[in-house]
Order: sequence, then C-alpha cells, then structure tokens
Amino acid sequence: MIGLLQNNYELLAIFSSLVGGGALGGLVSTIINRKENKRIKKSEAVKSEAEAKKEDVSAAVEMMGLLERTVAHMERMNDYNKTNSEELLKLLRDKDDINEKLRSDIKLLQLQRTEDHRRITGLEKAFDRELQWRKDGDYHYCGVEDCDKRQPPLGTFKRETQQKQQQ
Repeated sequence: MIGLLQNNYELLAIFSSLVGGGALGGLVSTIINRKENKRIKKSEAVKSEAEAKKEDVSAAVEMMGLLERTVAHMERMNDYNKTNSEELLKLLRDKDDINEKLRSDIKLLQLQRTEDHRRITGLEKAFDRELQWRKDGDYHYCGVEDCDKRQPPLGTFKRETQQKQQQ
C-alpha cells in the first residue's frame, strides 16, 4: 500500500484533505451547534425522565389496584371467618345443651330401668311364691268336705307370708 501511495501523491492529498476536512467540519459543526446539541440532550433527558415517571405512576396505579383488590378480598375473608366462628360458637353451645339434655335423659332412663328391674324382680318372687302356694294347695286339696285325713284340716292352712306378717 505504501508503494501505491508513493506513486500517486494526488490520491494521498485527496485522502488527507477528506479526512482533515471531515474532522475540521466536525469540529466546526460541534462548536456552532453546541447549544442546540445541549438542548437536544437536555430534552432527551427530560423525555426519558418523564417516561420513567410515567412508568412509575403506572406501576403505582397497578399496585394500588392490586392493594385494593387484596383489601377487598381480606374483608370478605374476615366476614366469612366471623360468620363461621359465630356459627361454630352457636353449634358448640347447642351441642353443650344437647349433651346436658342427653345426660339428664340417661339418668332418668337409668332410674326407670332400676325401677322396672325392681318391679320385675318383685313380680318374679310373687310368681314363684304363688306357684309354690298352689303346689302346696294342690297337694293338700281334698274334694271331700268332711275328710278326716285332710292335712291341714279345713280352714287351718296358712300361707307362709301370711304367717310372717302376723308375727
């Protein structure tokens, strides 16, 4: 490439003037347009800051909406929990009342059972006594009224309980 430049000084001159003229033009353009460039950069900064603030506001609005929905949901959940807790307390009170009623019913049924058992036992004893009396009566029964062999003699047979009560 150096060999090519040595032969064509004109190309070198053109090349250097283009590069130098471009640099000089850039320098002149920067100096002349520096206030305008500053305003452009400042407006771009303000614009990007406004967009960032707009995005911040949009995010804040979205967060507020989310917060409002969360608060509404929490209020519904609190109402639901309050209702459920009231119903649960009512059920517990009702359960206690029912349990107390069942306890009193069980006591009454136990008393009735004891009384029924006592009556049945008494009836069984009376039945056994009556059966024994009848056996004894059948054994001593005589169809002939003036029978001398009758034991015990007519009108003298006394049942055991009658004897115990008389004593």
